[in-house]
Amino acid sequence: MAEDSKNKATFYCYWLMSLYGVSIVMIGTLVPELLQYFEVSLSEIGFLMTIQCFGGILALFLGSRFAEKVKKSLIIPIAFGALGLGLLIVGYSPSFIVLQSAFFITGFFIRITDIFLNAFVGQIHQEESGIYLNRLHMFFSIGAFTGPFYSGMLIKLDFHWQQIYSIIGILFVVSALLGCWFILPIGKMHQTQSPMNRAPLNFLEIIQDPKIWLLGATLLFYSFHQLSVTVWLPYYMEDALGASKEMANLAISLFWFGIILGRFFVSIIVKNQDPARLLSYGAFVGAFLLMVGLYSRDIFLTTSAYFIVGLLTGAVIPLAFTICYKIFPEVIALATTFLSIFLLSGQMVGPWLLGISAEIFTIHHAIFLTVITLFGCTVVWKLVSPPIASIPTKPALR
Repeated sequence: MAEDSKNKATFYCYWLMSLYGVSIVMIGTLVPELLQYFEVSLSEIGFLMTIQCFGGILALFLGSRFAEKVKKSLIIPIAFGALGLGLLIVGYSPSFIVLQSAFFITGFFIRITDIFLNAFVGQIHQEESGIYLNRLHMFFSIGAFTGPFYSGMLIKLDFHWQQIYSIIGILFVVSALLGCWFILPIGKMHQTQSPMNRAPLNFLEIIQDPKIWLLGATLLFYSFHQLSVTVWLPYYMEDALGASKEMANLAISLFWFGIILGRFFVSIIVKNQDPARLLSYGAFVGAFLLMVGLYSRDIFLTTSAYFIVGLLTGAVIPLAFTICYKIFPEVIALATTFLSIFLLSGQMVGPWLLGISAEIFTIHHAIFLTVITLFGCTVVWKLVSPPIASIPTKPALR
């Protein structure tokens, strides 16, 4: 394969992943507009993410089953284009029922795109797959960081929330069409290595190992925390603290900027540190500082606390998968699917439960769920830490 074609395809995948990050995070800045337009409750807005995760779980099983049997360079632009069409449906939703259906569609194609982007980039860079996969997810974080600025800027220019979704949907479709030039010419990749996930271990043997359950619990708690913050932090800043729209958008962007920095620094210092112990301390300190920030009800302290939390815990997901790959090197695909169920379950429950809690109590009380889940991460990482003495040099998929 020509090096130029490989680099062109890689940068195309980075671009798609950054757009994916933008689309995931921008909903947080649009919650007030959605509440006003559809006249629905907070829990119904949170349930949108639950519906999206249902689509993701369906895609997870289909994608993991067929990822090695289809032409990835063809599926990626098709799935991304379908995701763009789903975002266009969101933008043109005349009713909340249509909006819910559109979120299910986007959830399905988000996960398909994610699965095949990871598989494709890892396949064309087999010798340095860890490096390139980490870069791929760094671009996701960069997109997530810029998402609130994108939607916030358009809101300030008096764009309607439907127009904001329609614009990003069109950008998705155009980017998918560019795949005809950037990625399709590469064709079907040929494996130069025999896959590591063809060992005789089966599902029952994997779930009998308590470490896989501890790692799953970690991802459950942290994904609950991360997506709940992404969806509800801007609304909390505006409704409970009286922050401006610009300040609320800055808060969620700084949270994701902290995640970017956290993943970068951990990738450096993890060579000399036990990752489980490192993240246990990070989650505990982050939870404590976040509790102080929320109790203060101060805009600056709360924003700073979420930035520090992102910095201290941003690497939880990639390192959890990395540890998993060390424990189950022969069945990476099966173990990844199992852990991804926990990841999606946390995302499915988190925003919805926080929305219900905000209705029963207040959004100020409900936001403390993001503190409780971090303390949950602390406890689980303490349990994971003793059996894990070191980390492999090849970083994780996620």
